[in-house]
Amino acid sequence: MRLGGRWAPLAAVVGGVSLVAAAFILPLFIAAGTNNATLASLALKGKVDMMLYDADGRIKDERHFDNLIVNAGVEGVASRIAPHDGTINPSSAYNYIALGTDNTPAAATQTALVSELPFGPNYVRLQDATAQYVPASGSVPPKLILSVIYPPNQATGTLRESAIFNAASGGNMFARQVITPQIAKAAGDTLTVTWTITLSPS
Repeated sequence: MRLGGRWAPLAAVVGGVSLVAAAFILPLFIAAGTNNATLASLALKGKVDMMLYDADGRIKDERHFDNLIVNAGVEGVASRIAPHDGTINPSSAYNYIALGTDNTPAAATQTALVSELPFGPNYVRLQDATAQYVPASGSVPPKLILSVIYPPNQATGTLRESAIFNAASGGNMFARQVITPQIAKAAGDTLTVTWTITLSPS
């Protein structure tokens, strides 16, 4: 991995996951010269924003959370840096946003939504195929932003969980968030779901 203009081989993966400020840190050994070295790390932190609009386009409800990056997501990111001998070696990007109805607390060991909405005419995972990368600016770290819009008559019902996956169905889960309090999406409502992954040296 190139970091700050220098090559930084991955030394290990440590799950520093918190339900309040969900993040993980990849310790990196960065060569600083022929006779010395610096220990640095790369931290990823997730955040999800949900905005519900009524049929007239007025804000009806909203939620803003720090979210949990699960163990499989940590391993998947490590694999995207370099394929390894672990069990999670995804070949596809994590850019599908999913919704479900269960409010079981998020846990690092989870690999799927507890109760994803039934697939069919009224629900599919939505993909942000062109995610937005925002470079660092001053002290503000870089961010990766995924955003989708569930239009009227899609994902209707009581929503209590959301997640990021790397496939339209099945696949590997990167992060999960419990929606508390729940969001009630009526047939005429529009829901925007935005996941922001902040990447920063730590």
